[in-house]
Amino acid sequence: MNKTEIIQSIIDQNQYKTYLEIGLGDMVNFEALNIEYKQGVDPEFNVSSDAFFEDNKQSFDLIFIDGLHHAEQVEKDIINAWNCLNSKGQILIHDIKPPTFDSQVVPRKKKIWCGDVWRVWNGLKTTKLKLGYLEEDFGIGVIYKSKHKLTAGFVDKEMEWKEYHKKKGWLINI
Repeated sequence: MNKTEIIQSIIDQNQYKTYLEIGLGDMVNFEALNIEYKQGVDPEFNVSSDAFFEDNKQSFDLIFIDGLHHAEQVEKDIINAWNCLNSKGQILIHDIKPPTFDSQVVPRKKKIWCGDVWRVWNGLKTTKLKLGYLEEDFGIGVIYKSKHKLTAGFVDKEMEWKEYHKKKGWLINI
């Protein structure tokens, strides 16, 4: 399954009505999804995610984060998404399993790029949040809404790529 099929499946299974996508890219994913209400955020098309969340009053059932692949920005996007996520909602984080060293280097050097999103995912595993993982499409992390509070500071800045890559099965699987 590709990310669009995965997202649509989650929408259908949970009967979600509202969707937010951060990072629209070529808009193929966004345009293909069938849901009652969807909102896309991308500085190339309208506004940065920081600016969007600053003014946002809408809540969402499902939020897909695939914007700037820098750990610090992904952490901010997750915290902001958490604060406007409906009580039975989910946040999906794309690109948590980069295939090569070059695909995770920040700033971007290659066409296939996951950035250091893996640092965010590894750090999230130290929180009390309920998490899930989907192997497809460079790894998709799932965060399930709960009553836990989510604050900044969970990015894993200590682990080196070699260690992560060597142990990634252990690190990713929940």
